Amino acid sequence: MQKLTFRRGIHPLHGAHEGKLPTRNMPIEDYVSDSVTLIMSMNIGAPAVPCVKKGDQVKVGQVIGQASGFMSVPVHASISGEVTAVEQIPYLGPAPVMAVSIKNDFSDTWVDDLKPLGNVERVDPKLVIPAIRDAGIVGMGGASFPTHVKLTFREGAYCDTIIVNGAECETHLTADHRLMIENSERIVDGLRAVMRALNVEKGVIAIEDNKPEAIAAMEKAATGREGVRVQPMVTKYPQGGEKQLIEAVTGRQVPSGGLPIDVHVVVLNVGTCAAIADAVIDGKPLISRVTTVTGCVREPKNLRLRIGTIAEDAIGKCGGFSETPGKVFFGGAMTGLCLPNISVPTAKSTNGIVAFNEKESRSKDESPCIRCGRCVAACPIGLNPYQIKVAADAGNFELARKLHVNDCILCGSCAYMCPARRWLTPSFKFAKDKLAAEAKAKAAAAKAEQKGGKAQ
Repeated sequence: MQKLTFRRGIHPLHGAHEGKLPTRNMPIEDYVSDSVTLIMSMNIGAPAVPCVKKGDQVKVGQVIGQASGFMSVPVHASISGEVTAVEQIPYLGPAPVMAVSIKNDFSDTWVDDLKPLGNVERVDPKLVIPAIRDAGIVGMGGASFPTHVKLTFREGAYCDTIIVNGAECETHLTADHRLMIENSERIVDGLRAVMRALNVEKGVIAIEDNKPEAIAAMEKAATGREGVRVQPMVTKYPQGGEKQLIEAVTGRQVPSGGLPIDVHVVVLNVGTCAAIADAVIDGKPLISRVTTVTGCVREPKNLRLRIGTIAEDAIGKCGGFSETPGKVFFGGAMTGLCLPNISVPTAKSTNGIVAFNEKESRSKDESPCIRCGRCVAACPIGLNPYQIKVAADAGNFELARKLHVNDCILCGSCAYMCPARRWLTPSFKFAKDKLAAEAKAKAAAAKAEQKGGKAQ
């Protein structure tokens, strides 16, 4: 079968394994820690609101944070035990977030009111999206977009193709790879549930060709399943980006400022599909996920962690650090978020905990741009990173907007290829954040003005 890909892109680490070798053959291990801390802001949109208090006894799967609107999802207890704190904690952003901490009683007692719907081929399709919403499922490839929102279309929009993202192009991570090998049927079940819910006839599972075992496992699981096929992809970064995957698989281009549904496509991560199967078949909410723990740890592993596991505990399960760490990330080397310390809890989107030693963590100073054009050649969107950086660094965010900075997916391809080590991606993120804040302020002002006009 022909292997598909997108235009431009890069090959990080210049090696066949891209940092994946230590864990690619490591089976998934279950790990349950002594305690968890579940943040309420595990999704793009409004955070959940805690509905328990310190001293409460909770069960696995119990709602401890209620959704606060359509762009919100509930948070469920991932262990049973006693609530030890309901408080704001520092996290990965500039502002603290609300969190609920639970001490494990190790009885692993589940709530009594699970609502399994049964076989995905026989379930009433109208019940699937509500089940996904109630299970608190978000995009588990890193985006954390509420899945029920992604599957709820504006009037006139429709989907004809669902793409399951099994590319896992980010460096160091093998969590999705192992999930496809070990839980392939569950992934197909989740895909079929969504296909039936949206009345879609075509489901494509896209997997990079550096994962032959995953391709074989998924092809076996897809055999005989209506409308489902596996599509091998060329190994290239960022093959797993939504827009890149859509272009490669369908030949369609998502318009500037647009969404996948604008070209009649929905993209779901393999982990998201497995979670959907758990919610539909067994009625279980999202309380755990597979996370790769690797880098300078003694025993790199793929762990099925309960949501809210502290990074330090997961690293301890892997024997602790093998060297003095310089930086620890949630995610891989290209798009991961650097942790302020290892007492930070995992979230629904935490697909990796990657530790780099001191040498690997040293930042290099920027040099003047040499006008080589490598950033332009690498950009999967087709932007001009040099021009955008000049505008962003000068504080000319309106010019950055006109240069389409909002279409930047912050993949880091340009910065990786830059021989001058220009800090491109941070500049773009800063500009995007500034523009988003300005747009939010304008919308709030317009709403206040409108409200004031009505009051008069």
